[in-house]
Amino acid sequence: MKKIFFLFFLFGILDVSAQNNQIKVDLLDVLALRTFDISYENQLNNEASVGVSMFFNFEPKDSNFRYHEDFQITPYFRQFITESRGFDVFGELFGSLNFAETKKDANGSTQNYSDFALGLGLGIKHISQNGYIFEINTGLGRNLFNSQVSREFVQRHGISIGKQF
Repeated sequence: MKKIFFLFFLFGILDVSAQNNQIKVDLLDVLALRTFDISYENQLNNEASVGVSMFFNFEPKDSNFRYHEDFQITPYFRQFITESRGFDVFGELFGSLNFAETKKDANGSTQNYSDFALGLGLGIKHISQNGYIFEINTGLGRNLFNSQVSREFVQRHGISIGKQF
């Protein structure tokens, strides 16, 4: 419940000027795994945007494939490389505050951890004339602080759809 309240609070304090805001949902996560990734992005100008993504992992810990992170907050900055009416290519700098649990050790115990990663990504985005968004992105970041228990790398990728308003 606290996470959902935080999400609404975060969207409430962000600038909401006309036709610069975008909400997106990662379809890859929703359809392939029991995870939910929602993003808010604000277009600063034709060349740059800033945003924040929130990731929730509902996949059971004993699944064959799952993301290691249980929850992530990922602020990002995007610089668009192309400026066309088709698919625009962008580079991304992101940070990821991630929370997870380590794998079981020989004694069967686990440990919760939180860490912060910095990373780079790239992707393509298309915004239709009606304001619908299609986006593909990928990226990789390195956790910086809790190296004894956290994973070394944090991945970021998705196929998202959304709406500009």
